[in-house]
Amino acid sequence: MFCVAPPESETKMNVTKGGLVLFSANSNSSCMELSKKIAERLGVEMGKVQVYQEPDRETRVQIQESVRGKDVFIIQTVSKDVNTTIMELLIMVYACKTSCAKSIIGVIPYFPYSKQCKMRKRGSIVSKLLASMMCKAGLTHLITMDLHQKEIQGFFNIPVDNLRASPFLLQYIQEEIPDYRNAVIVAKSPASAKRAQSFAERLRLGIAVIHGEAQDAESDLVDGRHSPPMVRSAAAIHPSLEIPMLIPKEKPPITVVGDVGGRIAIIVVVVTNTIPHEIQKLQCPKIKTVDISMILSEAIRRIHNGESMSYLFRNIGVDD
Repeated sequence: MFCVAPPESETKMNVTKGGLVLFSANSNSSCMELSKKIAERLGVEMGKVQVYQEPDRETRVQIQESVRGKDVFIIQTVSKDVNTTIMELLIMVYACKTSCAKSIIGVIPYFPYSKQCKMRKRGSIVSKLLASMMCKAGLTHLITMDLHQKEIQGFFNIPVDNLRASPFLLQYIQEEIPDYRNAVIVAKSPASAKRAQSFAERLRLGIAVIHGEAQDAESDLVDGRHSPPMVRSAAAIHPSLEIPMLIPKEKPPITVVGDVGGRIAIIVVVVTNTIPHEIQKLQCPKIKTVDISMILSEAIRRIHNGESMSYLFRNIGVDD
């Protein structure tokens, strides 16, 4: 029900027209592994490129084959050094642009700085800045997955395909948890209740919500509403302009809304191979990895061949 493979056959996945070049943007092992899996599914060889850091930490990119008039797909996963990751991508995109590539498509499963998509205090909307930088460098299309906020797509003046990993996660629950019918989907905060409800409805399971967790960056406390100083001089303010003081929020005790007694609580089931997490797996052997190279390779094939992307969004809920 949740499989995203094209109905015509698995073999058509390897049918791509000529003129496609697939690059891996960095030497991170996870990025290279994901890129190789995508290349195998597409039936193409990885493009030749050298990406390295100079002694002064400057990023150096050398394209080692012709990309003139070709569709270039650049795969980049976000490592712990996010800023270096971004510079690798931008320089590679710009190098392909100046080498007269026909189109340059970024395959960035996890979009960096996506959580900084709203104004906080006297900060800035960094994801908008990053989107402008990518477009200015020469990116003509973006493939990503599970954006932190769907509205981030509006920051780009190029097409953005925001794919979803939910079909793979739902399939994992059904196949790897024998007694999943006795489970309940738990939202770790009220903000994530919509997505948890979407999962629960398709699995026909109950839902529970954890209330009272620590405030995060989405809270009202950091969006600028408390930017005026809390201590004010009454003499400095005209009586007609007196602003009533707000009662500060207090964190409520942690409670669980919903019935979880004697049932399997599914909070974080698995993670996808869109970001490196080898160290975390060594620290916690319970972490399971789901391969999403299939949907990425199919998206690349469809874009390159000029086919519709609608099939990849079938069975995707509004709240996914």
